[in-house]
Amino acid sequence: MARGRRGRPRGTGRGRSPSKDALAVKSVDLLKSDNTVQHYTSDYEGSELVVRRGQPFKLLITLSRALKKEEEVEFELRMGGRPMVAHGSLIPLKVIDPKPDEDVVGFKLLANAGDILTVEIYTSAENTGVGKWLLALRAMEGRKKLPRMTVTDDIIIVFNPWSKFDPVYMENEAWRDEYVLNEEGLQFYGTSRRHGKMEWVFGQFEAHCMKAAMKLLLMGSLRYKDHKEPVMVARHMSALVNSNDDNGVLVGNWSGDYSGGRSPSFWHGSTAILKQFVKTGKILSKNFLECVYFPVLRCLGIPTRSLTTFDSAHDTGGNLTIDKHYNETGKPLENDDSIWNFHVWNDVWMARPMLPEGNGGWQALDATPQETSDGKFQCGPMPVSAIKEGDINFDYDGPFIYAEVNAVEKHWRKLKKPQVVDGKMIEYSEIGANTTKVGKLILTKAVNSWAEEDITHSYKYPEGTKEEALSFKNARKHVKFTYVPKKEVKNLVLFKPDVPASVTFGKDITFPIKVENVSKSSQNVFISVVAKSVQYNGSIVKEILDVDLSDDIAAGKTHTFNVSLPFNTYKDSTRGENDVKFFMLGGVTGNEDQVFSEQDLVDLEKPDITVKVPASAQVGKQINVKASFTNPLSISLTGCMFTFEGAGIRDETIVEVSDVKPKAVSSVDVKITPRVVGTRKVIVGFSSKQLEGLRGNAELKVA
Repeated sequence: MARGRRGRPRGTGRGRSPSKDALAVKSVDLLKSDNTVQHYTSDYEGSELVVRRGQPFKLLITLSRALKKEEEVEFELRMGGRPMVAHGSLIPLKVIDPKPDEDVVGFKLLANAGDILTVEIYTSAENTGVGKWLLALRAMEGRKKLPRMTVTDDIIIVFNPWSKFDPVYMENEAWRDEYVLNEEGLQFYGTSRRHGKMEWVFGQFEAHCMKAAMKLLLMGSLRYKDHKEPVMVARHMSALVNSNDDNGVLVGNWSGDYSGGRSPSFWHGSTAILKQFVKTGKILSKNFLECVYFPVLRCLGIPTRSLTTFDSAHDTGGNLTIDKHYNETGKPLENDDSIWNFHVWNDVWMARPMLPEGNGGWQALDATPQETSDGKFQCGPMPVSAIKEGDINFDYDGPFIYAEVNAVEKHWRKLKKPQVVDGKMIEYSEIGANTTKVGKLILTKAVNSWAEEDITHSYKYPEGTKEEALSFKNARKHVKFTYVPKKEVKNLVLFKPDVPASVTFGKDITFPIKVENVSKSSQNVFISVVAKSVQYNGSIVKEILDVDLSDDIAAGKTHTFNVSLPFNTYKDSTRGENDVKFFMLGGVTGNEDQVFSEQDLVDLEKPDITVKVPASAQVGKQINVKASFTNPLSISLTGCMFTFEGAGIRDETIVEVSDVKPKAVSSVDVKITPRVVGTRKVIVGFSSKQLEGLRGNAELKVA
């Protein structure tokens, strides 16, 4: 039971002691065991009662005395320091007799047994704001109102995907299980040519997650009346999980230097991040994480899925093109536009009644700070169905999200002498364009499965189809689009690089570039190859290779150029965490029309961690977990640590271990105590100064 602070009955006020006949609230039983089962909220930790709006909940209220015959009671829900009906922060609750399947607000007095009242509270699935509420009681003797009394301030109301009146209503039960109730998921990484997956702990029911959600709701400029709108709450959270302009949760760091905190690959769950945010009350200025979404939306009851887009475009110019530039000698230049190896964002499920029909369902929501929207670093929600059709003029941020999955990649080379064309100074000439590279693959976790689900078709039509062309035509109406198809030129030579999709970290990277002379005369061929270590968002860490190759190739003949990048050259700037990107530009000497350009990524494979757990476990009983892996490198690993985490198992645990010699096995044993019944994942990570981002997991059945 929740009681008044320091034993004083709630609602008795300050100053004079209440008379023996004064009415007061002595205690309240939140009936959590019954209410939470009915509301699908029994997994929430913490002392508060978490209920879903639009669904009644019961309370047992003990008064200081029985109500008199002439006394009646009313209730009200209050939020904030100055609750007002007009602001959506004060909800009067009158006596009602609700009909079945009706969205109403009020209360029913189920029983009046002396000094104990059993009441049933009704909230609206459409108009009640989410957040922490105080329930107050006011008694009346005829027209005389007695002082308002606090019943409890331990009620948290969240969205209700089970109610058809709620905009987040999700009819499919299996989808609700996955997108609302599942605490564990998958994140995908790598490249479109080779991707991997890793387990991720959302932990939306853990106590510090709810504390973080309540704190974030009250930060920034979200009005109380907007707490009832899932669109506004989702957009608000998009701005708040980054710290660019509003002291949000995380600082983005794309420098490649994480000496002041943790690298992105260190994390394998959201709970540790949110716990530190709640504890410090500040942004995590020494911890860095990009593209990882938090369980806050699921915690608040909004169905959410995490997805990964490979070859995701960052269009700074807003023209649906990603411009890549080379200098006069064929060397790549730094660009404002970029294509991320992979990019993670959220889809949230909700109706969009203010938009044209057909735009409800999944909405794209991106919290990684890239560009501002309405003056803040936020993005979405934008209907996925509208993105697919090219209808990008809807709220919010359609052009940017459309470009993330559909932009055209264009390559430009700087002219040795600028030219004047139609009165404009031209410094670069277009040397090629690729309309199929961006958004090649979009993945999410399959429903009630640990398999991946390809949802590319949800965002875009297949490349080359009439529907895809029409979608792009629609999108062009709403942006300043500068793409003009390049005039076709008959090839004299054909460049065929065979860059591997992946290489084991610790091995040299080697590959051939075959050049075939398809003309009837000898050709002098050149090619420039530059390699750079890059982060997953395309940011350059370091240039690690620059070679120029050339040769004369006789008519009808083929020549092979071999490229080699030793491990010792790339190891320090990648540590297995970053990838290696090869920039290639070639052509025929003296022929400006014969130009080849291509950029390919090589993903660095790392060993998996083997995790062993008992065949079964019980709540509250300690078990042993063993993790191990073999160092694949010919050098020792220093500054080594394992991390252990799991939903409903225990908080993040960090175990430092001794240096790992070349080709040696490193292992560690950890004791954990499961807290929650069910099948859970134990997720283990490893990091060192030379090798980052190792992962492993095991399934633990807790009885």
